[in-house]
Amino acid sequence: MKATAYALCCVPAGIRVLAVCLAAAYTAHSQTKDTIAYTSGLTVDVIASPQIYQTTLQPSKKTQAFDSLSLARSSSRSLSEFLAEQSTTYIKSYGSGNIATTSFRGGNANHTALLWNGLNIQNAMLGQTDLSIIPVLFFDNLSLEYGGGSALWGSGAIGGSIRLDNKLAFGAGTRTKLQMGLGSFDTRKIAASVLLSHKRIASSTRLYHSSSKNDYSYRDTTDQEQPDKRMPHAGYTSAGLMQELSFRLTGRQTLNVRAWYNKTNRDVPSYTSLVSKRSQYDENLKLNADWSLWHSGITSTLRLAGFQDKLNYTDSLSRIFSKSRINTFIAESDNTYSFRRHSFGLGANYTRYQSAMPVEVVRNGSAMDSTIRHEQVKFALFALYKLRLFKDRLSYDMAVRKEFSSQTEIPFTGNAGLCYQALSWLGLKLSANKAYRQPTLNDLYWPQGGNPDLKPEDSYEVDGSLSLRKTKSRFSFFFEGTYFNRHTTNWIIWLPTASAYFSPRNVARVYSRGTESRTEITYRRKDLFLKLGVTTAYVLSTNEEGSNENDNAIGRQLIYTPRYTGQSALSCTYQGFTLLFTQSYTGYRFTSTDNTSWLHPYYLANVKLAYNYAFDKVMVEFFAGINNLFDKDYMAVANRPMPLRNYEAGLALHYHKPTKSTIHNP
Repeated sequence: MKATAYALCCVPAGIRVLAVCLAAAYTAHSQTKDTIAYTSGLTVDVIASPQIYQTTLQPSKKTQAFDSLSLARSSSRSLSEFLAEQSTTYIKSYGSGNIATTSFRGGNANHTALLWNGLNIQNAMLGQTDLSIIPVLFFDNLSLEYGGGSALWGSGAIGGSIRLDNKLAFGAGTRTKLQMGLGSFDTRKIAASVLLSHKRIASSTRLYHSSSKNDYSYRDTTDQEQPDKRMPHAGYTSAGLMQELSFRLTGRQTLNVRAWYNKTNRDVPSYTSLVSKRSQYDENLKLNADWSLWHSGITSTLRLAGFQDKLNYTDSLSRIFSKSRINTFIAESDNTYSFRRHSFGLGANYTRYQSAMPVEVVRNGSAMDSTIRHEQVKFALFALYKLRLFKDRLSYDMAVRKEFSSQTEIPFTGNAGLCYQALSWLGLKLSANKAYRQPTLNDLYWPQGGNPDLKPEDSYEVDGSLSLRKTKSRFSFFFEGTYFNRHTTNWIIWLPTASAYFSPRNVARVYSRGTESRTEITYRRKDLFLKLGVTTAYVLSTNEEGSNENDNAIGRQLIYTPRYTGQSALSCTYQGFTLLFTQSYTGYRFTSTDNTSWLHPYYLANVKLAYNYAFDKVMVEFFAGINNLFDKDYMAVANRPMPLRNYEAGLALHYHKPTKSTIHNP
């Protein structure tokens, strides 16, 4: 259990009160479009991520979509690095190049749904996904959905959801990109993409390879004589490929086929000794296809997917050789119909998990190899409804889901909300939801300690928001703030037993509440474009029920859940030059359940400078960056020191041969 668990696993009060009163909600913000024109003639369109059909039927949900320029700037980074810099989502990193998971609104890593083109791709054995092995390069649209979403996404969508979407355009011509980069600690990255887009068929190929010795320097505050050290046995190699094909079958039908493969091999350092023989190998293959038909207000989509995820963890010194494999098959159908002011949605989902874990068993005094296999089958029905009133200024939406599982009884889930555009510059939202998390296969069937009697975790949440938007002359201002309040029962915790091993139990009841804010100010004049963005979050997530009557964790903040987080980003673009400065703050994180030990807060600053020069159909981009600009000594997880100041630089070549017209997918 320990091996697999390791393998994954100061805002003033006045501002907090203001954030409760002023909160976020104008959907049009996620549909804005900017164009940055370079003096040599090439343009880069900055288009916010479009929402898939379920979200258009749920305007009351808080979402944050990242524009294509932000994704392009971070194409060489992992999803965990991008979210740590661009959102208030807390990233729990076990060290540079190592495991990274996320936490929304005071939940844990199991409470975040990871969605790829509308399908939940969480590992059903672990209930979470390592975000450090997912490259931003592979996705056209990236957005966050805050709050419970089990009515649409099923198990795990308690704190929030991360949506990764691919969207090809027809008739876009030919686009190619080659990017190479070097960085500190002998880090090397190379990536390439090729888009071939015609009137009725489009193909996109993206691949990358990165490697690093990762022997970064850090300060060991426990060693007074030699505090400056280098991290041994921490290197990694990662590679991946994504292939997409899109077909316009008729004027009202499209077919998309996708294949995503990646593998990562990394050494796992020891933070207590100079010798480590630990390593981890991840290999993932995901296949996905969807067919869509739209006619007379009806849209129907059929999705099929097959995933295989392997995780091998080895520690030869401790004689741990853990291997696991899980196969996932998903079939989903969803249908929508719009009639005047009404929109309806109806869908069904079938999911099957098959896991395999080789183990060593002792029979008659002899050790023998065996394989533990488990299967889990789920079937769900879900429905949605949206009503628009007062010339679309007011909308009401609701969604319900009933799911059946071969292992556990799953509660009925749903959500409902209101979205009101009171004035041209003022928007209001209010929503409520009931979500759940099903126990993982490891929770239920781990060889030593699995508990097949576990119940799903239940959560009830309400949130309200208000948004302000104003544009005057060359300036644009946007503010959104949100207040949320969530109760989670049957929270699963692994506790020690009389048999000297740990076992999961439904013992905790957690109360999470807090505020979030996002502010953006932009200025544009001829070739000059300035943008300042600031996001903040204040989260209280406390345990309201302990495992025993003497439990000192009652009423205390959950471990590794910072109360305060904040990010800011200032970008300046002028005649091909772009300067980006980002800074993030992470507050105190308690490392004991009784809050008697903690990690100190830290500020991180990064700066990146890029220059684009375009001629004819080719654009050349030079970039250089400094990470941890002020050389801060910090840890995201106890005894896992992070790198001090480090550098990166690179070159990217873009080629675009357009066709006469571009036809976008509906």
